[in-house]
Amino acid sequence: MNRILLVILATLCFQACVVKEEKKVVLERPIVDKRVELLAIVFRLAEAPGYSSQEFKLYVDRIEQYFGKYKDHELIQYTRSLVKENGTDVDAVMQMAIRLDDNMKLLTDVNSKVWEVHPGWNKETAEKFASLLPQFVKDTEFDKFFRDNADLYNATVDRFVYITEQVDMNWYSNFFGEEPSDNFSLIIGLGNGASCYGPPLYFADGRKTAYAIMSVWETDNEGMPVYDKKFPNFDTSTLLILLHELDHPHVDPLTEKYIDSFRESGEIILSALKSQEGNRVGMSPYWKTLLDEALVRACVIKYMKDHDFAQSEIDAEIKLQKDWMGLSFIEEVVSELESYDKQRDTYPTFESYMPKLAEFYNALSERI
Repeated sequence: MNRILLVILATLCFQACVVKEEKKVVLERPIVDKRVELLAIVFRLAEAPGYSSQEFKLYVDRIEQYFGKYKDHELIQYTRSLVKENGTDVDAVMQMAIRLDDNMKLLTDVNSKVWEVHPGWNKETAEKFASLLPQFVKDTEFDKFFRDNADLYNATVDRFVYITEQVDMNWYSNFFGEEPSDNFSLIIGLGNGASCYGPPLYFADGRKTAYAIMSVWETDNEGMPVYDKKFPNFDTSTLLILLHELDHPHVDPLTEKYIDSFRESGEIILSALKSQEGNRVGMSPYWKTLLDEALVRACVIKYMKDHDFAQSEIDAEIKLQKDWMGLSFIEEVVSELESYDKQRDTYPTFESYMPKLAEFYNALSERI
């Protein structure tokens, strides 16, 4: 009898382990997205500051050699006016990219139009920009350029895979109390300079695609991207930047959904930070951007604490957010996240904690 019982128990343990293994979420291999590359190139030709960097010179040279003669194309002239008159740049560009289909036409089945999620666009400018894109693709034979650079794209992705293997994707669904996204897309934007983005996209039928758009910010002696070193000029790593972008699709939609609860405190905090000279996060003109960035950066620190990062690494990340970004209250936000995580019986999801988080920010705005 004892032997039979042991066999049954062993079988059950094995089955439990198999089930657990099957539920493990794995970060899939990154891709290079034609829409992301196209818009990065268009805004580079239009001399948008956010897309004019030279970090990946080997690729920038290829862009200049191939597209240089198209700098006076109708699309580029119009884009140049958007940059100058509307400030359409950086994340506004990637918000547009993810709302295009394979033919570079605006998607019609999305929950929110690009002009509804970013002030860098309005209905008129977005629709005119999109109407000019297909002709630019045709005139420049963009598809040929994209095909001809497949070797560079594949080599860059190969170098990034090492980072994806270090990410615990299950932490996100566990911490935020959400099922894994219906679709997740990790993109390497070779033409994006040093900027990274994490925009979510919701469809009318309820589907969601979460994006993490990474970039190239350092190269080796052969001019190829490297991702295993600290980010230039400040003490953080590619892994932490990726974790940051993975948090945005969870955080941003919730602050948007409960935007009225955070508006007053957000405006007060942003106004206070703007008065501090050299405060980078205070340079944002939008209080919601400040709120999202503070929460996302605190989530990264929470992830680090939950995964036994060395205390010196955690301290360095906190110092970066306080001294470089100007988030003097970052440790208070982290403490609030820890308070949430200790009360999961009461607050099973991050969304259920939004009212408490609003109270925290109201109190913070009074102190700051």
